[in-house]
Amino acid sequence: MNYDDIPPCEVCGTHFDNVFELTDHLLEDGGDYEVFDPKLILPSGYSLMVGSLMRCLYSYADNPQQIRQITQHTYATLYAAETDPGEMKSIIEDMVVSEHMFNLDDEIRDLLDDTYTDGEG
Repeated sequence: MNYDDIPPCEVCGTHFDNVFELTDHLLEDGGDYEVFDPKLILPSGYSLMVGSLMRCLYSYADNPQQIRQITQHTYATLYAAETDPGEMKSIIEDMVVSEHMFNLDDEIRDLLDDTYTDGEG
């Protein structure tokens, strides 16, 4: 099936831009609306929300940097489930702190640029 050519709903004629909209619509028509979000149960009590992962990857299809981050975090989760969660927790914390520090550096730089360009510096 070519997902670029999803047929409209046979009941109401609604057109869909992607298969996620189609499945949401089918679930809504069933009465009790539930989000379809299958998960993969992993060792050590972890679970990977496969449905959410697919939706997220699709939504960032035009943003390779975001896709890289998502795939790395997913891979880290899989690694943690198969090995020592304590060790992976430390690695993930380092990744998160590093990402936030990078964003913080940009925000401080923007703030300083605004301050000095406004003639207050």
